[in-house]
Amino acid sequence: MNSKFSTSNNLWDLVLTDSLDLKQLDIDSFRQIGRDNCRLGTWDAIDQSSRYYKSLLYSNAENIDRQILKSELPLESKKNGDGLRYYLKNIRNQNIGNPPTVNYFNNEISIDYLLSTEEMFFLDDVLKKSKTVLEIGAGFGRLSHSIIQNFENIDRYIIVDLDEVLDLAKIYMSKVLNEQEFSKIDFISHKSIKELEGNVRIDISINIDSFQEIDESVVLDYLQFISKNSNYFYTKNAIGKYDPDLVDIKLKNNSQIKSALNMGLCKDIINIFDSNEIQKARLIYLERFCPSNFIVSKHEACFGQYLYYYSALYEHK
Repeated sequence: MNSKFSTSNNLWDLVLTDSLDLKQLDIDSFRQIGRDNCRLGTWDAIDQSSRYYKSLLYSNAENIDRQILKSELPLESKKNGDGLRYYLKNIRNQNIGNPPTVNYFNNEISIDYLLSTEEMFFLDDVLKKSKTVLEIGAGFGRLSHSIIQNFENIDRYIIVDLDEVLDLAKIYMSKVLNEQEFSKIDFISHKSIKELEGNVRIDISINIDSFQEIDESVVLDYLQFISKNSNYFYTKNAIGKYDPDLVDIKLKNNSQIKSALNMGLCKDIINIFDSNEIQKARLIYLERFCPSNFIVSKHEACFGQYLYYYSALYEHK
């Protein structure tokens, strides 16, 4: 009897011949990273392909879409993909830079603009009534690009960053925005932020994924500035530090590890895959990131760049 499994070219004959010797399998260690089970049953925990990345990207696109679909936003329809489409349809030129993407119900999703969608959804009520936005550490400009093209009520968008990063943001933003949109942006060196004090009333200040990467004293100076000059403050940062061994990162330069562990406001080393430790760290995070004379308006777990990030919105008393 002929069978597609009886030929010498069937997959398992090739696997067993090429890379898997079950007779030599060590039962005490075969499920460790890099051992036999990555060929026998499941993907290896460390993978050289993009499948984990794209799987996570797709899964979180689905999750965020469902959240928006359940909201009271004025969606044109409630079909799969329409939640994300509510924001993404307004953002032109999302794929400059050629990022990896997945397709979620005809939305081409990159991680940068999926993160921006999550952030805009969280801040929607505040952004709709804002005129002036300050973003500290905007990177190449994904969120500023997204907000300007989704909230036409915003007249001024101030970006504060390192000079070298500002140069990148100027180039990127000039390509993705039209002339009128680009004119709303003020690019301010981090050395010059104090020049803004007393000269502008900011509706909302934003920091995403950078206050945990700079010196504590600098972060406290920024929070003091926000306390005096802003009505709202939004942070989306890591809630703590972690040991690189926890995620099998092997760095040759230990000085980088030591520097990273000493930056920011939340320096406790936690197990970022332990729900008990995460819950405790979130409470500490909410307290330490709160500017003087502000109170927590709302907070929630978020996709973030990783799952140990946390979104919090504070409001001036």
